[in-house]
Amino acid sequence: MSIRARVLKHGVCEVTQEYKGSAHNGIDIVKEGYQLDNIVAHSDGIVVQVIDNCNANTPNNSNNPGNMVKIDHNNGYFTRYLHLAYGTVKVKVGDRVKKGQVIGYMGNTGYSFGGHLHFEVLKNNIQIDPTSYLENDLPSNDQTSNQGIDVF
Repeated sequence: MSIRARVLKHGVCEVTQEYKGSAHNGIDIVKEGYQLDNIVAHSDGIVVQVIDNCNANTPNNSNNPGNMVKIDHNNGYFTRYLHLAYGTVKVKVGDRVKKGQVIGYMGNTGYSFGGHLHFEVLKNNIQIDPTSYLENDLPSNDQTSNQGIDVF
């Protein structure tokens, strides 16, 4: 079943592997029709980690994310994009990215079994289920949530 995905340029994806906590701490997606696509930044942020020198998949090394990008969204939330194709990473550490900006292309690098994007969301550097964020904003750090509270 196809669903909206703001992390793909095409905007619609198929989920090929669901979130399973520590057994699989992200979700795997491909473009609608099981195709590859450009990967775009989920939200505005700053790139804090990049791996771009992996040129193969390594199914015998489950600790290898392949080529990847990690973005700090300045609200306690981070997003990670794993298994990008070799030579396609478009950002470097310190770059400011905008929501929808191309950061790379789906690939099959690292511990991977076919071309796809492994997408993760971290809250305070702890992985959480990213499924609801495929189409939705991350929570903001807006502290104006006193509405509805009676103060005497």
